[in-house]
Amino acid sequence: MRWSLRPETAGYLFVLPAVLGLLAFGIIPLIYAFVVSLHNYDLVNPRAPYVGLANYTALATDRVFWTALRNTSAYALMLVPLQTAVGLSLALMVQPSTRWIALLRASYFMPVVVSYVVAAGLWEILFAAPNGPMNSLLALAHVPPQLFFQDRHQALPLIALMSSWKWSGITMLIYLSGLHEIPAELYEAAGVDGAGGLRQFGNITWPLLHRITLFVLVVNTIEAFKIFTPVYVITRGGPLNATMVLVFHLFREGFRYVHLGDASALSFVLLVVILTLATLQFRVLRGESQG
Repeated sequence: MRWSLRPETAGYLFVLPAVLGLLAFGIIPLIYAFVVSLHNYDLVNPRAPYVGLANYTALATDRVFWTALRNTSAYALMLVPLQTAVGLSLALMVQPSTRWIALLRASYFMPVVVSYVVAAGLWEILFAAPNGPMNSLLALAHVPPQLFFQDRHQALPLIALMSSWKWSGITMLIYLSGLHEIPAELYEAAGVDGAGGLRQFGNITWPLLHRITLFVLVVNTIEAFKIFTPVYVITRGGPLNATMVLVFHLFREGFRYVHLGDASALSFVLLVVILTLATLQFRVLRGESQG
């Protein structure tokens, strides 16, 4: 006896493992986290009394939360334009397909494959105060030693710079794929009309990369608001909460203080912030392209 399946049934069976994985590791934990956010849940109080939206309203008077939100926003404002500009510049540099250009592409992408923990540790060593390698270079130029990650005004910009170095390779590849989709005939026609490199970039390259840029800005903004590893490895939110960001604050509430209800509420606030920013970016940039 032979078994036969309808095509649609076979399709459902193929996607079933992915659906089960999404339910088990995505939807169900998300629902459970929301339930936890409505309770005073911690390991010391196993009964976890229901508190409604108290964990959410408590964030309004939480100074550390507002500091973390401000720092995360400032970090995103520094990182997103920098990473986008660096990624686009690298893509323009390595656009030709030659042997040496392929080597440059690989070298520019190398930081992406390095562990984030290792990269953060490397930068911590390079910018160690007062006798690290970077301060030694500054001493050659008769510049006084800098505190770098120990300075509340320098720590967050340095983390943004490190993150741009770490992830600009991905932005480069995204832009590179967009550049390869632009017909060469457009540049040839512009060259015949006497347009130089800057005019070709402004009139051809940049407008045709608009959708790629929209995608890059949204993805980079989302990743910026999820910043955690370098803060955890290098500064632990210091000095004086200068690098306290939302995800590290969430981690500290949930795993150091074991305030799981507060941490769950904070995670949903972070989700709302990210979704709101992504939606606004899509609408604003899409409206500009249509206008």
